Amino acid sequence: MRKLIISFSATLFFFASCKKESSTPAVINDPLPVTITTLASGSFVTGAHASSGTAKIVKDAANKIYLVVENFKTDGGPDLRIWLSPNNNASPYQEVGLLKATSGKFSYELDATFNYITNNRVLIWCKQFSVLFGYAVLQ
Repeated sequence: MRKLIISFSATLFFFASCKKESSTPAVINDPLPVTITTLASGSFVTGAHASSGTAKIVKDAANKIYLVVENFKTDGGPDLRIWLSPNNNASPYQEVGLLKATSGKFSYELDATFNYITNNRVLIWCKQFSVLFGYAVLQ
């Protein structure tokens, strides 16, 4: 019985030590242009990890398009990305970039190749393990 407990403890330690730490900053607050028009928005829903906040597609006075994430909060994890997709399966998807932070307000400028109407879901995706942390449906 004693050998079994030692073996179990060693196995538990091995798996716990294999967990990768998040390289995503905890909090960020990006400034945005003062004059913006909201084109679409949606609230984040929890996937495999608690996620909350708002995703918006906005246009500034110079007609630049941005994905803005506000009042955002999710768990940390390895290799977190922000994707646009027509579904929660991320197939197909357009990668917006690495998730800038697990909390706060931040934005990404979108070029003309991004179709936020067809790809109306903003996914927080762990690419390394193919896990959906959370998502927002743009309307």
